[in-house]
Amino acid sequence: MQSIHKKADPTVVDRIQSLLKGRTPFIYLLTEEEERVEYIIESIAKKHKMPVRHWSCLTERGQSPTKVDQELLDPIQALRDFMTSGVDRILLFKDLHLVLRDNPTLIRQIKDSNRTLRSLRKQIFFVSPHLALPDELFPLFKIEDVPLPKTDELNALLERCIRSLPTSHALTESLTHDQRDKLVTAAMGFTFNEALDAFQDALMGKEAVDDDAINSVLNEKQRLVRKSGVLEYVNTQENPWEIGGLLNLKKWLAERSKAFSPESRKLGLTPPKGILVMGVSGCGKSLCIKAIAAQWKLPLLRLDMGRLYDGLAGPPEEAMRKAIKTAEAVAPCVLWIDEIEAGIANQQQKQSGGKEARVLALFLTWMQEKTAPVFVGATANEVEVLPPEILRKGRFDELFYMGLPLKSERVQILRIHMERRYVNPADFDMDYLAESTSGLNGAEIEQGIISALFESSSKEVDLSEHILANSLRNIVPLSRTMRERIQKIESWARDRAMKASLETL
Repeated sequence: MQSIHKKADPTVVDRIQSLLKGRTPFIYLLTEEEERVEYIIESIAKKHKMPVRHWSCLTERGQSPTKVDQELLDPIQALRDFMTSGVDRILLFKDLHLVLRDNPTLIRQIKDSNRTLRSLRKQIFFVSPHLALPDELFPLFKIEDVPLPKTDELNALLERCIRSLPTSHALTESLTHDQRDKLVTAAMGFTFNEALDAFQDALMGKEAVDDDAINSVLNEKQRLVRKSGVLEYVNTQENPWEIGGLLNLKKWLAERSKAFSPESRKLGLTPPKGILVMGVSGCGKSLCIKAIAAQWKLPLLRLDMGRLYDGLAGPPEEAMRKAIKTAEAVAPCVLWIDEIEAGIANQQQKQSGGKEARVLALFLTWMQEKTAPVFVGATANEVEVLPPEILRKGRFDELFYMGLPLKSERVQILRIHMERRYVNPADFDMDYLAESTSGLNGAEIEQGIISALFESSSKEVDLSEHILANSLRNIVPLSRTMRERIQKIESWARDRAMKASLETL
């Protein structure tokens, strides 16, 4: 164990040391790396001569007393025994999420132990991959996310992995500084064991480090993101600025295109926190977030607010915490939250408390205090239902409004969708076609072109200006069916948001 973890991330070590100096008796460490955390706690405790007791639901008699000296499988008795022990200072308690369910006696024992442990200056570290606390226990616990391995630890792990391979000498000779950085960056977000497996799979049998090895680790990263349950790794290989108009937004993003580079850090520039893009449905809000990631050449992770609350990824607050932790580990990246109003508590939900309120509180705290270079790109159709604290400066850098495209923008949109379908815009009167699209959003213009192509194909004739214009005019636009709703959105945004296009509202 010591040879594996001797270069554990100093920030993790420092944080656990500070927790040991505190007086909080119950500390809940959220991590999937039980072995790594166990080693860190034991190392610190040994250095300060603080005896450690272990408990898990598989604790058995006969195990080494230096490793496990709790002989009872009953967690309630284990807590009582720890409190009466005059020797032990720390209890490393595993599997709480398994034994706390439907166990009111254990909940009562934890409550009763709180005051006693404070007076005895004893502490219990509950190590679990899931946050499984009932509401009444939350105030008693200090909940800490254990960060995943950072650069120094991954660098040490890469060296160890290379030394263990038969071709270690050749790999060491071929490994450039740039390749080392790319391999370590690609492994950001992995647990210690996941990173070790990824490096071994990528380098096994190779005489030299190449792009295939780096891509192998990157492919593992996509699997990691999917494993979170609520995040999706989105491919952004399309031309980043194949979006009509939005010159104000494009300018804002271009000015910050190097925000995540080492040069910006030397100038004292902090990476932007994110933007909230609101406006009319179908005007390209989601496409815009994809374009940001492609333009900045950053990984794009999509947070599915529906999965956050369906329970398949665990309680919503725990799922959000895990998503944030994964995004920070993958950083620098873009975190895309589509239709954020569907998963963030509104005013009524805030007042009633519950899971929506806790998710909101967690998200707001993270947005305010985050230091990891995670750029949040959120979209909203009904921004007025969002709580005001999420809209204030300090959370998002800017709020952009995307309305119906103007004529010049509709010309660009027409060109983009025509060229994607091998139709030459030069063969058409684009000004005339743009007039035919008055009141249409980008999605409706695309569908009009697709319908025209189907019509010309079924008639076995070339696509004509007449067919295309008629197809576009036959669309009943959202701006007509939801006129009052769109007017309300525009009225709200008039003096509250920056227009994504150059023209003012």
